[in-house]
Amino acid sequence: MVGEPIFVLAVVAACLLGYGNGANDISKTIATLVGTGEASFRKAVKWGAIASALGALAAAFLAAKMVTTFSTGLVLASPTLAFSLAVIIGPVIWVLMATRLGLPVSTTHSVTGALAIAAVAAFGADHVAWSALWRRIVIPLLLSPLVSMGLALALLGVVRASFRCCHGGECAACHWISAMTSSFARAFNDIPKLVALLFTFGLAAGLAGARAPLWMFALIGGAAALGALVAGLRVTETLAYKVTDLDHEEGLTANLATAAVVISTAVHGFPVSTTHVSSFAIMGGGLRDGIKAIRWATVAEMALAWILTLPVSGLLGLGSYLLIRNIWQGA
Repeated sequence: MVGEPIFVLAVVAACLLGYGNGANDISKTIATLVGTGEASFRKAVKWGAIASALGALAAAFLAAKMVTTFSTGLVLASPTLAFSLAVIIGPVIWVLMATRLGLPVSTTHSVTGALAIAAVAAFGADHVAWSALWRRIVIPLLLSPLVSMGLALALLGVVRASFRCCHGGECAACHWISAMTSSFARAFNDIPKLVALLFTFGLAAGLAGARAPLWMFALIGGAAALGALVAGLRVTETLAYKVTDLDHEEGLTANLATAAVVISTAVHGFPVSTTHVSSFAIMGGGLRDGIKAIRWATVAEMALAWILTLPVSGLLGLGSYLLIRNIWQGA
């Protein structure tokens, strides 16, 4: 399979997207450890990358519905090679660019934007299952951040009461466990979406079987772990220091809320943005100390990046599709 040159190109592109996803998204799960001073970035990212790699492997067995969500039923036409490759390349460009700028963005939103707009160009608007797109992707993306914020607010009182019963080392251990659980959940939720893109390309090329193979999860999950280790610092600094000041209780609460929302939705095949879920959970913890505890200027910058993600990724996917199609037609 991997001996096919065009498929190798798609594998490289998917790994680059995995790399960008890890570099941008690891911040959402280790930011509380770094922001509270519990761990240095290097220590936190090392263990977070390991937990993420385990989450990617677990997703191969437990999150198959997520692969189905992004590989079938959204485009009412047989995917072409140009379309399938463009839907990978568009998000790669945006996610890597945002990571370089230190902006936390949603890979899920990026993939959704590229998928929808490139599909309109390739097959026509009537070949996009808009109702399924809205029901299976958009609604979960919109509701999940509010759920995570509410859950964080609800849990904080319980967590603070529990922390009064433990002592330094025990509290730190709880915080670490919650962060690693959140790292596991992040990859468990995100990697199947990226695998679905590569799997779709394999289907278009006639090189894929009935289900996505384990090596896709391992390869893209490994690329995400590498991205976290090499380039995860910039976005981590934004969430760790520039949104709100965190204590151990708020950090643990944000991680628990993130893990609960992300794992429960991934198992049922509903995609959510770990960026939005974790960011709103962090803000939820900070809001217990009052609205002034949030640095709204930073939140506004993040919100602008979130708003831009769908259209910019869509246009990048569209441009990639037109370029690839013209190159292949002229070859």
